[in-house]
Amino acid sequence: MMGLAGYANAYQNKVDLVNQAAENNPLDCATPLIIPVAVHFQNTGIPAACAIDMALDQIEILNEDFAATNSDINDWYAQQPTIWPEISNAESCIQFCLATSDHPSGFGLSEGDYAVTIDATTGDFNGAWSGYLNFWVRDISGGILGYSPLGGNGNGDGVACTTSAFSSISCGGNTISSAFNLGRTITHEVGHYLLLNHPWANGGCSSSDNVADTPVTSEPIFGCPSGQSIVNCTDPVLWPSYMDYCNDACLFMFSAGQVTRMENYVTSSLQNLLNNSVTACQDPCETACGCTDADACNYDATAANDDGSCDYSCQGCTDSTACNYDPEATEDDGSCVSGELQTFTMTVLTDNYPNETTWQLVDDAGTTVMSGGPYGSNATTYSSTEELCSGCYTLTISDSYGDGICCAYGEGNYEFTVDGELVASGGNFGDAESTEFCTEPTTISGCTDPDACNYDPDATTDDGSCEELDACGECGGPGTDTDGDGVADCNEVPGCTDPDS
Repeated sequence: MMGLAGYANAYQNKVDLVNQAAENNPLDCATPLIIPVAVHFQNTGIPAACAIDMALDQIEILNEDFAATNSDINDWYAQQPTIWPEISNAESCIQFCLATSDHPSGFGLSEGDYAVTIDATTGDFNGAWSGYLNFWVRDISGGILGYSPLGGNGNGDGVACTTSAFSSISCGGNTISSAFNLGRTITHEVGHYLLLNHPWANGGCSSSDNVADTPVTSEPIFGCPSGQSIVNCTDPVLWPSYMDYCNDACLFMFSAGQVTRMENYVTSSLQNLLNNSVTACQDPCETACGCTDADACNYDATAANDDGSCDYSCQGCTDSTACNYDPEATEDDGSCVSGELQTFTMTVLTDNYPNETTWQLVDDAGTTVMSGGPYGSNATTYSSTEELCSGCYTLTISDSYGDGICCAYGEGNYEFTVDGELVASGGNFGDAESTEFCTEPTTISGCTDPDACNYDPDATTDDGSCEELDACGECGGPGTDTDGDGVADCNEVPGCTDPDS
């Protein structure tokens, strides 16, 4: 019926790509890695003017933190020689822009507007905003400041942040927390998005965050231990790292190893964000504007400057017998998939902290086709089902606190099936767990007669298309009749046809 192939863990694939990128020469920051950002306020009551101010402030904070130009970086230089003499911080080539151009339609944004939406999205994923690093700003319960996937995809995903920890500006009825008032929650979560783990990883002195220059630590540090040397394994904990849990005032650096890991992740796994920044982060086009991509449906041969208007909606699968047939497509893009739709089902039993759990299913084109969470009730079973075509997919389930959904705080678990066959299951993981799998077509239509000239050895269901060779050897003839005399070319007899000769 169906074959399922298991492959290496998707997280390990991302790590492998990062390791490969690390073999290249160091980046030249004269050509920065620019990531376009969109900020989505969700049921916060914050008016648009205040939301834009907060978004711009947060982007400025993020750029300063990554470039090591933050005003409190001197706290690091003052304490480093005594407490961490073997560790260096670093300036990152990664920069962030609040997008102003080429916005997706349907969100009330005009060309030149900042990519800030108010009550136009829900949850922590929106495929329309693929190509952006999305910030989802809303009131998050349970004392959680924010969460992010460990290694984002740039496909409409992003990082979530509670309103009281977003930016350093109090306005519009929103008050920033006194302990988390420097915008470092977003800096921390973006670190996760760029494949940085917590320094304590899964906990315990045998854990590793896969960054060579961050000391091993068994647990997070809270509060503001300024000037303190804290050892809970072998070396002083690097509590000023943005990836720890201190108050914002005591988070003020990335280590050189952390910076390298993030830059390598961007170049190896987030090219879609870098590519989108070319248009999303540019000033609006003013002269000779249009679509300059010859492959687009609305290509304009007279345009000298691309204005981000290129449309590809006319492309798709035009084969009416295919699983993914698109009746609105007028140009076939080679994406047709044989077989019939299959039933994909994700079932999650939540632990005691359901709002920490999210998951997504991504196809081999990088498009998220299923997703779920965060959830609202503990010890509750949630189920999500979609009808999808055969292909290769990656399932990733994440826990924003980093302790999985089993077994310290509840007996949570998950199962993923395709047409009832188990593909992935578990619950006892850290920040995230991924499974890659492929499904075979369940039904393939075609000619099943081995004597037919168009026999399809892969077909499982005969669709009545079988044909025979004609007298001229053409499949499904009657053969070519060039002169239109009713006689196939292969049966023409050369000679004189004049009866009076």
